[in-house]
Amino acid sequence: MNAWKLSTTIFCLLIAGQSLQGQTEKGKVTIEVKNELNINTEGLEFSPTFYEDGIVFISTNTLGAKKVKDKSLDLPAMSIIQARRNPEGLLMAPTTFSKELTSQFHEGPVCFDRTAETVYFSRNVTTKGRQKLAKDGIQKMKLYSSTKTNGVWSDPQPLPFNNNQFDDCHPGISIDGDKLYFSSNRPGGFGGMDLYVAYKVGDSWSEPVNLGSEINTEGNEFFPFVHADNTLYFASDGLPGVGGIDMFYAVPDGDGWTKPVNFGAPFNTAGDDFGMIVDLNKINGYYNSNGQGGSGKDDIFNFHVEGGNLDDYFLQNDRIPVRDLDLAITVTDKMDNKPVEGADIHIINLANANVIGRDESGKLITLQNIDGQDVMVAMDPDQGLEGLSDRRGKYSTTIKSGQYAIIVSKSGYQTKQVQIPLTKPGNEIAVALERAEGKVHWIVSVFNSVTNTPLAGSSLVLSNNVTGKKDTLIVDANGMVDYYLDLESAYNVDVVQGGRKIGNASVDTKGHLAGDTITQSILVAPIMPGASIELPNIYYNFNDATLRPDARKDLDLVLALLKQQPTVVLELASHTDCRGTAQYNEDLSQRRANGVVKYLLDNSVNPDRLKAVGGGESQPRNKGIDGVTCTEAEHARNRRTEIRVLTGVEGASLVLDGKVDTEAGPDVTKPADKPVATNTPVSTVSVTGSMQYYVIAGSFLMENRAQNHLATVKAAGYPNAEVVQFPESPYFSVAVGKFDDRNEAIALKKAVIAGKIDAFVRAVGGK
Repeated sequence: MNAWKLSTTIFCLLIAGQSLQGQTEKGKVTIEVKNELNINTEGLEFSPTFYEDGIVFISTNTLGAKKVKDKSLDLPAMSIIQARRNPEGLLMAPTTFSKELTSQFHEGPVCFDRTAETVYFSRNVTTKGRQKLAKDGIQKMKLYSSTKTNGVWSDPQPLPFNNNQFDDCHPGISIDGDKLYFSSNRPGGFGGMDLYVAYKVGDSWSEPVNLGSEINTEGNEFFPFVHADNTLYFASDGLPGVGGIDMFYAVPDGDGWTKPVNFGAPFNTAGDDFGMIVDLNKINGYYNSNGQGGSGKDDIFNFHVEGGNLDDYFLQNDRIPVRDLDLAITVTDKMDNKPVEGADIHIINLANANVIGRDESGKLITLQNIDGQDVMVAMDPDQGLEGLSDRRGKYSTTIKSGQYAIIVSKSGYQTKQVQIPLTKPGNEIAVALERAEGKVHWIVSVFNSVTNTPLAGSSLVLSNNVTGKKDTLIVDANGMVDYYLDLESAYNVDVVQGGRKIGNASVDTKGHLAGDTITQSILVAPIMPGASIELPNIYYNFNDATLRPDARKDLDLVLALLKQQPTVVLELASHTDCRGTAQYNEDLSQRRANGVVKYLLDNSVNPDRLKAVGGGESQPRNKGIDGVTCTEAEHARNRRTEIRVLTGVEGASLVLDGKVDTEAGPDVTKPADKPVATNTPVSTVSVTGSMQYYVIAGSFLMENRAQNHLATVKAAGYPNAEVVQFPESPYFSVAVGKFDDRNEAIALKKAVIAGKIDAFVRAVGGK
């Protein structure tokens, strides 16, 4: 027999855990998970599906039915059983679902059409009630259907595309009943079990179609569930995850699917997690797991979403699919409601807002808050979107799902900014601009002083010291903010990134006339002392101090930061779970921290810049302390390594009115391993009293890489491009052009990007 239920017998090594509770701060969407104790046994309970006022699920609890024994599981063959909810919403003791559909062998999982009058289910292949083996000597699974008449289920009928030589199982049907998704190891797939879809044709079904390489892997994809909004939920052991089997979801994108998104905590654990179903409103649902503790090998859990729905929770935790969505913006004059033509529109994906550096390949090193902890994530540069409103005041584009800032500005009008989550099609946003009469025009450039990159998506908190009024302004993809200030006012400007204040400046309009323009540059080094960052890919087996191969992913990002920011000093702290004596755990954690530091030292990092600390069991993330019973997943969550910035970037300075604020520190020290120039000479950018706009087609820590990229840029039709260095930055930048007018620089930037070369506008100077 082969029920294609890969769980406890294969994936028994627990490697990382998650808390059962989502974020609980005020205004956050939270998840509450409960074990359905009344239905779970010491055996297997899994793959729930909604039915009447409860669920139907699969279990090795036979409820008295005669079943053969599965020798590989050492348990009875699986049965289809049913449980109803009590007034408190918990499932009551289970009963047999249907005697007519019960055989001696494996049945299930199942799904129902929208009327619940037709059931589709998996079953071991039999002939006249007897076991039928394939050519390889294994009893396969087929898909069957049955209809209910007068409360009785009809004899099961095999679906037309079944074959006795491979497995078809785990059905999931669309809300309209026209698409049947299932898992199969039929020939022609990508791996073990793949997901397929068959289409309803009259009273029959089409030949199945593989869902493609975006969904299927060399591993196994199974247990599909299709929500009414066509979101596909499924399980995989072939996609990157935190355990043996993890749950993922994807949404339709044209003729295919978006890249699958891992559910993350609290759903996925170090064990096996699969069988997700969720109700119409995506507020309540069920799934099964063997990684969260429970009665047996696989238990069924219910979950409830508080403060939103499941989509809101995924969005809050940056677990959203990448797909094209339509966005339409209409800009009007607030006074007369007439369209505003020629308004500048900038659209920033806030996932890229917390840039702290670049790795050796040019990717941005960002801090992402995942489950309440800052972690480093490398991301491709994002130029954002920008354009002009037409004569009807309209601008349309397509975007990917995400959390966005939309910035709308036009000369003579106060800039309007909107922060909004965009996750579904049909996004229409109306922006009414107010005329900025009797004010001073303020144009400010905000850049990372070390990496020479715009601090796009960061915020300027503008406080009027005269009126006390505060405004929060989002920095656009070019590192620019365009705003109008009150006359005769002094402002404090806090630079904020990821909720952390990383710099400060001021601007004063006293003595200026209405219509005057103030230009200003602010340079900030965003790695600040005290910042704590988790290295999520560095984790350990119980009683083990050796680094896993996965650790290199995080440590190479740390190496990149240390190379480009040579004055940063880091503390690397490792922690254990509470098992063992306190003294032993201190020694174990110190060995783990020493191992991390050794990797960095072996890659030529000065030992004076690193401090290894063994925290032992003294700083658990959860209830994992002596005397408290914890799951293996909770213990694993406490075995981790974090870095803390002891000394920040030297020269984390602010450039005001074209001058460096010397109180913030001297210039950044240039990297010692910088190669000697081999091609065109490098120009040093001088800061003048007026703002100048450079179009930059890439910044590189190593000069030879900048020179190589310069040749590419010149070959693309920009013969006057050159390599330059900006004040306070160790980076070598490829400048395509320099302008006094910002609009001219933006026009060239767009042309460069249209030629498939990454570019941004860098503003320098101010008066």
